[in-house]
Amino acid sequence: MKIAIIALPTKDDNHLPPLTMAYTAAVLEQRRAIVRIFDRALDPLGGWEDIQRRLQTFQPQRVIIAGEDSHAIEQAVSHIHQTYPDILPLFAHRSGSEALAATASLLAWLNGVNTLPAQTGEELPYPARHLLSLEHYELRAPGGEVQTPVVIGWRMHNQWQLRPPRQICHEIRALVEEVGIRHLLFCEPELTIHEQWLDEFLDQLINAHFNIKWQAAVALDRLREDRIRQLAQAGCEAITFTLAATSVFDSASSREQARKLIAYAREQGIYTHATVLLEPPYESIARLVDVAATFGLDDVSFKLMQTLRVGDEEQQIQRFARQRYQEGRTRQRLIDRFGPALGGLLWQLRVEHLADDE
Repeated sequence: MKIAIIALPTKDDNHLPPLTMAYTAAVLEQRRAIVRIFDRALDPLGGWEDIQRRLQTFQPQRVIIAGEDSHAIEQAVSHIHQTYPDILPLFAHRSGSEALAATASLLAWLNGVNTLPAQTGEELPYPARHLLSLEHYELRAPGGEVQTPVVIGWRMHNQWQLRPPRQICHEIRALVEEVGIRHLLFCEPELTIHEQWLDEFLDQLINAHFNIKWQAAVALDRLREDRIRQLAQAGCEAITFTLAATSVFDSASSREQARKLIAYAREQGIYTHATVLLEPPYESIARLVDVAATFGLDDVSFKLMQTLRVGDEEQQIQRFARQRYQEGRTRQRLIDRFGPALGGLLWQLRVEHLADDE
């Protein structure tokens, strides 16, 4: 049987390959199906005519349409259901963390029943990465190398079920030995969600001597200097974390602790990237961005909370935040180099010069 999987683009995660669909493809291949994944995120502006031509060439008996927006899924179904009536619409995120639920829906569809219990993580095969053109995604390590995502936890009933560290390491070994992968992205959840699990995972990575580099999300307030050293020893090359007004403005001591942890991570050769959450009221945004600019981050992105998403103003707010952040970084570099007094004066001169030019 031939089965086509169409992965729809999303608002925020199109840089990720559709790993959930790669898991479902692996389950289908275990059942001797011939599978193809067509990812519309690689050409989000392309018309459905191209997809229909590719389907016509492949000639599937069944089609799966997966995405994160029910309206987009309905539109996709309307484009092809007359030619391919046997369709499974599937709500699924791209990160792979919902693969257990997605494969349960898939197997129920194949068996002609309403529901089936979800597979366990032990039963699930590794995702069919050979069906994905990983080099075509904007998923890159700090040095520009292609990253491959690896799931570290399953989301089930709004709770996280962490994969056993030995199971993750078996998958990493297969990637290293069979595919030659050297740069990994550990997908959600945050690596620091469970201390005992993290101790075991890092110990196994260190003892395995994989010679790989990896990136993961962390909670900055759950890091310590000894933990950062352990991350670096285990191969961590980049961490990402969230900065919000509630965490940044709590106290001067919490801000200073954040600065120290970020500086120590950089000393250990770990690239630091923060997502700054822009929250209402509007007046707090400038202050939040100014404080973030003093942290010495390698990179930063800005994300609006849902209450701030107001059409075209969303992009305007993000542009303002980016400009304000760059200005703050320049001011901080002058202060770091020349001291608060002279650096502040040099910054003021620069501001006055720019104002005169305008």
